[in-house]
Amino acid sequence: MNKSVFVAMMLSILAGGCCSGKINLNELPDAKGTVTWHGYRRHDFVFEGRKAFIVEPKCPAGDGRWSWCAIWPEAFVERVGITELLNHGYYHAHIDVLSTAASPAGVETMKHFHDYLVSLGLARKTNLIGMSWGGFFSLRYAETHPEDIAAIYLDAPVCNAADPEPVAKSRCDTMSKEFKMSHEDFKTSPLNPINNLAPIVRHGIPVMALTGEDDAVVRVSSNIDIVAKRFGELGGKIEIIRRPMWGHHPHGMDDVNGIVRFHQSVHEKQ
Repeated sequence: MNKSVFVAMMLSILAGGCCSGKINLNELPDAKGTVTWHGYRRHDFVFEGRKAFIVEPKCPAGDGRWSWCAIWPEAFVERVGITELLNHGYYHAHIDVLSTAASPAGVETMKHFHDYLVSLGLARKTNLIGMSWGGFFSLRYAETHPEDIAAIYLDAPVCNAADPEPVAKSRCDTMSKEFKMSHEDFKTSPLNPINNLAPIVRHGIPVMALTGEDDAVVRVSSNIDIVAKRFGELGGKIEIIRRPMWGHHPHGMDDVNGIVRFHQSVHEKQ
């Protein structure tokens, strides 16, 4: 047995029994069945017309803790710590809102999804995982509904809808279309995450970011560097692990212990 799984099981037993606090997932809307996903049971369903899933841990932590991957749910699952979080009793969820570009309508759907999962018994606050453009989705949701967020992990994140870099033109054009806003509007709009970080700072939400400093797909200087600077100006803190000569991929780390500790530290303080 994996050592981390054994430790998680023993802690759960000491806290009141392994698999205490298990969530009933037998009556999900428009259920599509279950599959084995990285060794765990994944429940597929459709929520408000969008594909969604929730993965259940073999031994829940007992407090309904869960992680939420905004987009790219099949990418670098092990490297960003998702399987280890499952090992430690977290549920894991996803809903496909990629086509919304995190517009107000998209964030509203995310809110409905969040509240539905909470109604099933999951914790009020979730741990967000935002890879690449998923960083934009994570920040948009956290800024709009900071009361729903325990922590945010960002990985080579898109943070800026007004990114002037030529490489960002396609995604920024998509944002403009979905938001019905111009590039110029985004420079000052609170719907652009870099302009609306105060709610995250005010609620004391921990943020950890991983970068490749030579990332040619999502430029650090026009995305996470702006977030870090403005966080500081607002009196907030952000932990950034900067890796030179890394690029945009692969996301995550060979050793995910630091990422997992970041997520777990939030719950240890509660």
